Amino acid sequence: MIRPPFATLGLVLGLCASSLPLFAAEDSIHLPAGSAATMFPVAPPAAPAPAVQPVSYAALLDRVMPAVVSVFPARLVKEEASDDGLNRFFGRSKEESDKERQRNQGLGSGVILSADGWIVTNSHVVHLPNGKVADAISVELSDRRRLPAQLAGVDAATDLALLKINATGLPMLPIGDSDAVKIGDLVFAVGNPFKVGMTATMGMVSAKRRTIDINGPGGFEDFIQTDAAINPGNSGGSLVDSSGRLIGINSAIYGSGGGNVGIGFAIPSNLMRAIVMRLSEEGIIRRGFFGMQLEEIDADGAAAAKLERIAGAKISTLMDGGPAAKAGLQAGDIVLGADGRTLDTRAELRLALSLIKPGGNITLEYWRAGQRKSASVTPVTDPDGANGAFGLAALPGVQLRAGKDGLTVVSVTPEAVKKTQLEAGMEILEINGLPVPTASTAEAALWPGVNKVKVHAADGDRTLAVRIE
Repeated sequence: MIRPPFATLGLVLGLCASSLPLFAAEDSIHLPAGSAATMFPVAPPAAPAPAVQPVSYAALLDRVMPAVVSVFPARLVKEEASDDGLNRFFGRSKEESDKERQRNQGLGSGVILSADGWIVTNSHVVHLPNGKVADAISVELSDRRRLPAQLAGVDAATDLALLKINATGLPMLPIGDSDAVKIGDLVFAVGNPFKVGMTATMGMVSAKRRTIDINGPGGFEDFIQTDAAINPGNSGGSLVDSSGRLIGINSAIYGSGGGNVGIGFAIPSNLMRAIVMRLSEEGIIRRGFFGMQLEEIDADGAAAAKLERIAGAKISTLMDGGPAAKAGLQAGDIVLGADGRTLDTRAELRLALSLIKPGGNITLEYWRAGQRKSASVTPVTDPDGANGAFGLAALPGVQLRAGKDGLTVVSVTPEAVKKTQLEAGMEILEINGLPVPTASTAEAALWPGVNKVKVHAADGDRTLAVRIE
């Protein structure tokens, strides 16, 4: 910063001083004589530093690293054999000589969760560059065996996938409690970066409960941030604590160069475990529909509501007759907690709601007119309405029905047509790049602000800009 000339600086200081209130002589702010030493004590001498001992984490990593694997997604490529005389000589037709071969399309990492071959990795690891799930997946163990893996389930909204291999007696990692992790805790990241081989790096927990919007508008995030080096290929690998317990699944890095800059993100183990348990049982994640739209609370909103601090999420709109409305919630309520856990942001509330199955239950603590209240909410699979039609809290005046490839617009009020450009007969295919086959997926994909809504109409496909207030 360039400093101003002294004369100018003196003028600025003089102006500032003249605008400040002055203390009266009797309102002295000085301490009584002799009391300053008590107010500003000198710290006692530090204890003698202990003799420096060599520190090694070899024993810890000897236990951890064999439980981390390399994951290879592949696509099947049909290779046609030439119709030459050699095939005819051996009595093989051209069709019999054609083969399907696996062509690897990337590399990631995974973590063995059980001795009988359940492995967790990232959803983006098992997807090909074209966005489709890999035709085949293989896993390489620490003893260099490469085994085929079945995809037991995938949840793109949390970027998690569950694999199963046919093996027994495998090394595995115990799952730790990620809620107990503290900023400053020592951690190790293990994976196969850049295909160089299984690698361990060390760092600390830099932050918790991070959201970076990498999973898209319909995604759910609650990342642990770490400065342990994470690079391409580490995705799906382990983040472990100093006791060797799994506290996170490495998922993303920050930086434009594609390499580590000391800002990496891991899915916390508690979220991972909740998703994996359901994938192992059902193969999919079914999320409940609550019928409400949420918005962030800012300083002005917190002051207007007379909150003690800036926290929670405000209910902006409610679906008439939806689960949230039936539970007694109202537009304008500020949700401060879920099942006893304090909520700081809209993202944290969305995550808590996303873990509740249809027919399940969650207790929400909310603030209304200066009072703290609570409500028990039971989400549904999909809202029921006349002739199977339903509305969404974010799209008042629009009636929808599940269609062949998305949600069919059944009816739209004139006011809603002006706001959304939607028309009866259109089929909503995607919202913000996400398929929306059900009301719950549409509710999760919509967010405050401008949304990209891809529709199929009589004149073809087009994308609408729909603003949600």
